[in-house]
Amino acid sequence: MRVLALATLVACFCAPASFAAAPPRRVASIEGITEYRLDNGLRVLLFPDASKATVTVNITYLVGSRQEGYGETGMAHLLEHMLFKGTPSHDKIMELLEQHGADYNGSTNEDRTNYYETLPSTPENLAFAIALEADRMIHSRIARADLDKELTVVRNELENDENDEAGILSERMHESAFVWHGYGRPTIGARSDIEHVPVAALEAFYRRWYQPDNAVLVIAGRFDEKAALALVGEQLGAIARPSRVLPAPYTVEPAQDGERTVMLRRAGDAPIFGLLYHGVPCAHPDFAAEQAIAAILTARPWGRLHHALIESGLAGELTANVDPMAEPGVFELTARLVAGAPVERARGKMIAIVEGLARTPVTALELRRFQARALRDFDLALMSSDKIGVELSEWAAAGDWRLLFLHRDRVKALTIADVQRVAAAYLVAANRTEGQFLPTDEPRRAPIVNQPDVTALVAGYHGGVAIAEGEAFEPTAAHLEERARRITLANGMKVALVQKKTRGASVSVSLSLHAGSADDWRGHLGAALLLPHVALRGSRRLDEQAVEDELDRLRATIEVPPGLAPTGDPTAQFAITTVRAALPEVLALAAELVERPALSARALEAVKSEQLALLDQIDQQATQRAQLALTARLMPYPVDDARRTPSIEELRARIRKVTRAELMQLHQNLWGGDAAELAIVGDFDTALVEQVLRKELGGWRAKKPWRHIARKPSTVPASDELVRMPDREGAAVGVGLGLPLRDDDVDYPALLLASHILGGGARSRISRRLREEEGLSYGAQSTLLGDDEDPESALVAIASCAPQNARRALALLVEEVTRLVVKGVDDSELAEAKQTYRLARRAELVQDELVAARLVEALHVGRTLAFDRDVDARVDALTSRELAAAIGRHLDPAKLVQVIAGDVK
Repeated sequence: MRVLALATLVACFCAPASFAAAPPRRVASIEGITEYRLDNGLRVLLFPDASKATVTVNITYLVGSRQEGYGETGMAHLLEHMLFKGTPSHDKIMELLEQHGADYNGSTNEDRTNYYETLPSTPENLAFAIALEADRMIHSRIARADLDKELTVVRNELENDENDEAGILSERMHESAFVWHGYGRPTIGARSDIEHVPVAALEAFYRRWYQPDNAVLVIAGRFDEKAALALVGEQLGAIARPSRVLPAPYTVEPAQDGERTVMLRRAGDAPIFGLLYHGVPCAHPDFAAEQAIAAILTARPWGRLHHALIESGLAGELTANVDPMAEPGVFELTARLVAGAPVERARGKMIAIVEGLARTPVTALELRRFQARALRDFDLALMSSDKIGVELSEWAAAGDWRLLFLHRDRVKALTIADVQRVAAAYLVAANRTEGQFLPTDEPRRAPIVNQPDVTALVAGYHGGVAIAEGEAFEPTAAHLEERARRITLANGMKVALVQKKTRGASVSVSLSLHAGSADDWRGHLGAALLLPHVALRGSRRLDEQAVEDELDRLRATIEVPPGLAPTGDPTAQFAITTVRAALPEVLALAAELVERPALSARALEAVKSEQLALLDQIDQQATQRAQLALTARLMPYPVDDARRTPSIEELRARIRKVTRAELMQLHQNLWGGDAAELAIVGDFDTALVEQVLRKELGGWRAKKPWRHIARKPSTVPASDELVRMPDREGAAVGVGLGLPLRDDDVDYPALLLASHILGGGARSRISRRLREEEGLSYGAQSTLLGDDEDPESALVAIASCAPQNARRALALLVEEVTRLVVKGVDDSELAEAKQTYRLARRAELVQDELVAARLVEALHVGRTLAFDRDVDARVDALTSRELAAAIGRHLDPAKLVQVIAGDVK
C-alpha cells in the first residue's frame, strides 16, 4: 500500500501545466441554474440571483470518507482542514477570507468535500474567490509543521464529537451495519490514522482527488454571468486535465442476513435507542418513498412514532435521517428517551410500529402531509440562492445536481403503493441494526439495489418553472431605514414595515410580547419558558395537526427562536417566514395562536419532554456549560429571580412543575399587545398588511400591565470555577468581565471593536493564538453581551479544547486579554479590524429574519436603525488612542472571572 501511494505521489507531483482553455460548453439549464463544462472536466453551475447582495462560490470535490483506503481513515476530512493553511500565493487563507467579508466553511461527508465562501457581491470579491479556489486546487501547502498544529485542532473536534452520545451510537450502528463498504467508517476517521498520517500519503491523496475533472463549481447570488464564466475559464480552465484515471468504486455491501446489535455504555442523562436499515441511493426511484416513511413515522405532531413515544412520555426527542447518498445508504431512526423510561417498552413500540408499517396501510392524509411539507421546504430553500448553492453539492456528489429537481418531481408523483412496497422490502428484521440482540427464526434479506444510470435519468430533463427573482437591494442600515414605515396599533403595539422585492416573494416576520411584572412571574419562570412553545401547538379552533396542515398549505413557518429563555423580562418571541400571497392568512393564524391558544395538556407534556431533552444535550456540551457558568457569575441574582442565569438543574426543576392551569392563568392575565413589537421585512402589500394587523392584533390587550424588571450592575470580584463533566473528552475554558454600562454608553462602540479584535473571527487574537499558533482549540471567540435598557453588560471569551490542554488554553485567554489592555492596538491592526467589523455587520443585514428581529429590539426601546448606523460610524471613526483609553477605563484583567468545563482534575 505504501509503495503504491508513493508511486502515485511521484507521478502526481508533476503538476499539470496550464494550457489555453476552450470556452465553457453549455450543458443544461434547469429552473434558473445553468451547467457549463470545461475541457479539463470541471463542471460549473451558475445560479444568478439579483436580489442577493452576496455571491456564494462553492467548490465540491467528489471525494469523501468512502474513497479512503486502509490506514487512510479521516484523510479526506484532515485534508479539508489543511486547505485553509495556504498556498504560495494565498497565505493564511482564513484571514484573507475575512478581509473580503466572507462567511466561509468547508465540510466533509462520505461522498464529497466542499468549500464555500459567501461574500459581498462585488467583481473584486468574485475574482478573489475564483482565483483562491483555482490556486488551492493544485498549490495548497501540505507541510509537516502545519499538519502538526492542525492535528490538535482535529483531535479537539473528534473529542467534541465523542461527547455526543447519539452521534457516537449512530457511528457504531453504521460500523456494524456495513461490513465492507466505506459508509461504515466515520468521516472524522480513526484517532490512530489521524495522528500517524504521513505527509507524503496526505499529499498523494490531495494530488489524486483534487483535480478539475473531479470537481463541481457553483456560483450563486448576484454576479455577472459572462464575467464569471470568463474568470472561471481564465483561472480554473487553465488547469490541464490530469493524465491519471480515478478508480471506479466496486465494493458492494452484501445483503444483511440477520439482526445486529450495538451497546454503548458511557456517562449521560437519558437513554437513547436507535434503529438503522439499509436503503437505496438517492438516485433510485424508491428514495422519495424512504423520505415519506421517515415523515410518516416521526413528523410532529402526526407521526406514528411521535404519538407512541413523545406523547406517551417515553421519549423527549425523535429524529430520522435519510440523507442523499451516491450509493445505497441507510434509513436511520433515533429516540432520546426521558430519564427513567423503560427502554424495553420503548424499544418494543418502536420496532413494532416501524416494521409493522407494511402491514398498517399508509393513509392518503399521511402521504399528503409529507408531500406538502417536503414541497414547502423545497420552495422555501429555493428562495435562498446561497443555501441552494451549497445544497447542490450533496446532489452533485450523489451523481448529478439535477437529481435535486428530479427528486422533487418524484415526491409529487409518489403513491401509497410505492410507500407500502418500500416499507415491505426494507423495514424488516434481518435488515435491522439496533442497540439490542434480537434473534429470529425466519431471517429475511433486503434486495441488493443496482446503481441507477444517472446520465440516462437526467438526460432531457427540463424541470419546472424558475422561481421569481427579487430586486437588487443594497443591505445597509441607511437603506433599510429609508424603506421603514412605523405605525402604532390601537392597543399600543409598535410595528415596523420594510417592503422590498425578494427572491420568491419571501417575507420574514418577528414578534415580541412583553408581559407582566416581577411579582407576576415570581414562581412561574418555567411557565414563561414553555408558554410560547405550547401556544403554537394549537388554538381553540384548530388543533395542533390542523395548524401544521395550514402552515404547510401556506408555505409558512411559525416558530419560537432556538435557545434558552432570555434572562430579565420574560418575553415571548416568535419568528415567522412565508411568501407575499400567504402573508395576510399567516398573520391571522399567528394572531389566533397567541391570542386564543388551546394550551392543551397533551401539548404541554410534549413540550416538557422536548425541552428536557434539549437540556440533556446542553448539559453535555462543554462550551454551553462554560457560557452558563460565566454569565451566572458575572450577573448574580437569587434563585427564582427572572434576571438570573439558571443552571441546567434549575431549568429542569422549573419545567417539570409547570401545569396547564398555570399556563392558562398567566396567558389570560398577562399576554396582550399593549407592550408588543412586530416587524415585517420582505415582499408584501403594505396597505393590506396594516389592515390585517389592525384587525387581528389591534384590539388585543393584557389585563395586567407590563413592568420592566430592571437589571442592576454589581461589582463582581475575580473568581474561578471548575464545572465537572466526568467522562467527557472535550472541554471548554472561558473568561469574562462585568461592565456597568448600556449599549448607548459613549465607550460602547470602542468595546464592541475591542471584543471583535479579541475574538471576532479567524483574524482575531485568541483565534490566531489558540488555533493557528498553538493548535489547542477548534474554536475560540469573544462576545460583548450588551444591554439596551439597563447598565449591565459583559465581555465573555470562550474556547473549546481537550481536557489536558484546558489550563494552558485558559492561561492564553487571560494573557491575550491582558495584552489587549496593556499594549493596546496599533494602527495597522485597527484598520484591519474596522474592515472585518464592517463586513461582519453588513453580512447581518443580508438576512431578512435578522433585520426583522433587530427592528423589533429597536422598537422596544424607541429606536430606529439610525442608532445602528451611528454606532457603526463611531466604530469606524475610532483612533488607536481612543480605543486604548476606553479599554483602559473598562477592562481590568485583575477582575477576570475564569471557568473551566470538562473532565479536568
